[in-house]
Amino acid sequence: MDIQQSSLNCIYPGPHTVMSPEHYLPEGFGRFHGAKTEGLEGFEVLEDRVCRACNNAIGRKTEDQFLRTGPIAFFRWMLGVKGKDGPPPSPFYRGASGAPPIVAYGRASEFPFDLLWEVQPGTTDCFPLRQVIVENPLAGKYPIPILDSMKSDPARILDEVRKMGLVSARPVHLFASPEEMPWVSKVVAALGGEVPGDLISSTFEPRKIEVIVKVEVTSAFFRAVAKIGFHYALKAFPDLQGTEPEFYPIKDFIWSGGDFEQFVRQRTDSIIADFRFGERPIRWSHILLADRTYESLTAFAQFFVGPQSMPVTYEIALGRNPSRIAMPPEARAHIFIYPDSTSPPGTCGVISDLAPSRASFAAF
Repeated sequence: MDIQQSSLNCIYPGPHTVMSPEHYLPEGFGRFHGAKTEGLEGFEVLEDRVCRACNNAIGRKTEDQFLRTGPIAFFRWMLGVKGKDGPPPSPFYRGASGAPPIVAYGRASEFPFDLLWEVQPGTTDCFPLRQVIVENPLAGKYPIPILDSMKSDPARILDEVRKMGLVSARPVHLFASPEEMPWVSKVVAALGGEVPGDLISSTFEPRKIEVIVKVEVTSAFFRAVAKIGFHYALKAFPDLQGTEPEFYPIKDFIWSGGDFEQFVRQRTDSIIADFRFGERPIRWSHILLADRTYESLTAFAQFFVGPQSMPVTYEIALGRNPSRIAMPPEARAHIFIYPDSTSPPGTCGVISDLAPSRASFAAF
């Protein structure tokens, strides 16, 4: 795709209308205060780079999945992070943009088989997902999720059963709340049977339990990561316009997709050097860094770094440095810190400029 500069200076192709302030860190991460920007809650937005039509299109193509299923959705749900439109739908019952819901397996002492679990929003407490346990004569007992989409189409549960190779299985136990029973019963009936009343669990207390969490994403997730890194770099280095030919490949990937491994790499080392030696932030945070050398421009992103969490670092190859003037390497980095648990509801997080010295950052 030939990405050309428009008359509005939008850095993407598309039906350009008016320019739109761009939250390089998605609003779905919550609200953060930085330098004051009139009418925008103090967030340091990227100005005059993306038109409204392109901004909305990229959000639909990439951020829906990024924010609503997969690892980011898991942490958003566990921490109770609300987006601009309020709480997100449960990532345990709904997928997004081609990626399936989150799956969490674990075993409770009173059941001799694995169950599917969900997390109570804003906590680490688990309780059984809405599900039916099926039994196959050879394979034994397996949990099948009863997803939101099955409410209007009960027969969709057959797809889940076929996916697991359990076509001949019969329902033997059910987990659902009393108010869900009228439509959940229709889902179970689609399996060709019903669950006896004494094998229906409708009340349970949240608990802490060890679970194995499985998340799946598509290239849309990595396109969202690339967009965050690219837009942050344009904010960090305002002399860059984003329309330079060196950025055509990364913009084409963000807009159209493709092989993400060419642009986004997952690393196990942290951006902050001290974190590699066991230090941890006392509050949940996101870290963004843009690094410029004579040869290249690279961004790094680490989301939901916390007291007991050190997730992967995403390294985003943005392209060659458009400047052909020899300059010393430079880096810009910010940390986005959530308020502590004692803060009143609605309290904004804080954007803090990390030390401009490269010594604060891990050597990549």
